Amino acid sequence: MNQADALSLYDSASGKRYPLQGRIITIGSAPDCTIQLALPCPLHAGHCLFTNGTYHFQSLINTPSISINSEKFNGKHKLRKGDRIQIGSLCLVFDDHNELGSSISGTTGPVDELINMILLLLRNRDRDITSNMMTAISRLLNCDAARIVSEDPQTGNRYTLVRFPAHIGLDRFSNRAIDWARDALKTVLMLEPDWVDSSSSNQSLEKNAVASILCAPIRNENQLKGYLYLDRLKKDNSFTESDRDFCDRLLPLFTELLSNSEERKRQTEIIATLQKAQENDSSGIIYRSERMHAALSLADRIAPTDSPVLILGETGTGKELMARYLHSKSLRSGKPFKAVNCGAIPENLIESELFGYEKGAFTGANSRKIGLFESADGGTVFLDELGEMPLLLQVKLLRVLQESEVVRVGGTDPVKVDVRIIAATNRDLKNDTENGKFRSDLYFRLNVLSITIPPLRERSEDILLLAEYLIGKFSARMGRVPKVLSGEARQLLSTHLWPGNVRELENVIQKAVVLSPSNKIGKEDLEISHCQDQLTSDKPERIPTIREARELAEKALIRSALQATMGNVSHTSRILEIDRKWLLTKMGEYGIDAEEYRKPGIRQDSAE
Repeated sequence: MNQADALSLYDSASGKRYPLQGRIITIGSAPDCTIQLALPCPLHAGHCLFTNGTYHFQSLINTPSISINSEKFNGKHKLRKGDRIQIGSLCLVFDDHNELGSSISGTTGPVDELINMILLLLRNRDRDITSNMMTAISRLLNCDAARIVSEDPQTGNRYTLVRFPAHIGLDRFSNRAIDWARDALKTVLMLEPDWVDSSSSNQSLEKNAVASILCAPIRNENQLKGYLYLDRLKKDNSFTESDRDFCDRLLPLFTELLSNSEERKRQTEIIATLQKAQENDSSGIIYRSERMHAALSLADRIAPTDSPVLILGETGTGKELMARYLHSKSLRSGKPFKAVNCGAIPENLIESELFGYEKGAFTGANSRKIGLFESADGGTVFLDELGEMPLLLQVKLLRVLQESEVVRVGGTDPVKVDVRIIAATNRDLKNDTENGKFRSDLYFRLNVLSITIPPLRERSEDILLLAEYLIGKFSARMGRVPKVLSGEARQLLSTHLWPGNVRELENVIQKAVVLSPSNKIGKEDLEISHCQDQLTSDKPERIPTIREARELAEKALIRSALQATMGNVSHTSRILEIDRKWLLTKMGEYGIDAEEYRKPGIRQDSAE
């Protein structure tokens, strides 16, 4: 049911009902009229205008053929239930039509409107009635517009969940009013002088001629659910303190309404997840080897549980992809999946990233920040390179596993979180526990269920399958026809030991697709570093470490991409699908200067 269906014009002769949706509804026989009437000639007979909480009828032609309640009419009339608008031979009845719950007959006062809203909620707990409630609150408080605004706890982005009228502008609200309501923890009243001559963020209020605003935070226990946001235009009387107090008393009703709506959404997501799992067996992981089949079969058995999972495997084997697979197959798939690389964040920052911080916790903490665990509430947290986590943070992670709660940096009160933890490492954690580098109690809590991803050299039948897939992927991204592998290239790919695993293969293939001059990728196009070639030689000088192999592959790929883009760093970061700042950091570490790849006279982008 649409949010405006409760208000309609009813043709008693034909039985047809015209729902009033939007702020302006045009009635007549002209082609652009909202409600089309069968009249002798094309014309606009009248408007239904939503203002001051209800609809008004305004005639657009001066003719005796229009009457309201059997009286000749020319001008503007506030519509009430049962009003009969006569246009020629057509009679339209203004009706308060409601499919979900019947109104109390003959009631007009605010208390009766409130009773109707409560009855609507009680009778229809299994249906989404937020739209109907927006209609009711608009009429109850004589608003020109009403909406419920939600806020993403991680990004702070705000968006409208439901609004009335349906076509009210999405930009017609004040962030200042919402900030004020959030900080005050109660309904706030904002009048026109509060935003006149203020920042440009409130220019939309001036543009839309808004005169007053009521904004109320909707909370469930200590959790902020959203905001009830109401406004009136300049031509109407502004909201008063009495309106603010009344709106404040309505907050428990809207809290219950949003809680019911979220529960219905959660149930719908779980049902959809189960149906999708039954219908779709595609893992999204490219493989044909028995080793990977066994690993995924184990993942399928593990996924529906809420137990922690430890994913083991060398660097570049696809541990995050396996974590995402586990999340997608779980009942949490409709909730957030948050990933963090414990070895990529400085030790002095990782605690605030994981657990968040309170305002004033340290210099620069100008506002509260929600950490990774809180932002993933209801979903999955993936901790990559867990073995790099400092011992102090391992204690706090153990608390998350045992108590399902976190304490923000600078805070004292624990915050409950509901997350499943999936961790990954390429280190021997058992050996680290013996050496005191990793807590044994945390290791045993995490190692309840484990999956080992085999290295690429142990599933050689997957190498060419992955290579063909990656060629298609990168070719499509660049708008090119997929290239083919020569026989020699296929042989080299199949026999190389791939110390960097799938990540190394991905880098080599991406480079070949970018730099190969023809539609065929030959052996000479596969730039496998000298350090990697030592692994397949008869007399290797020294077997490189995983870190060395990874650094050499990263350095070679960055140089190749810079050469392809003639030193354009922004373009290079987009090709490599990495953040520009991270790319510049890596270039500094490896001593790579973009100027070496720029041709004289070539103008770089402004971001450079």
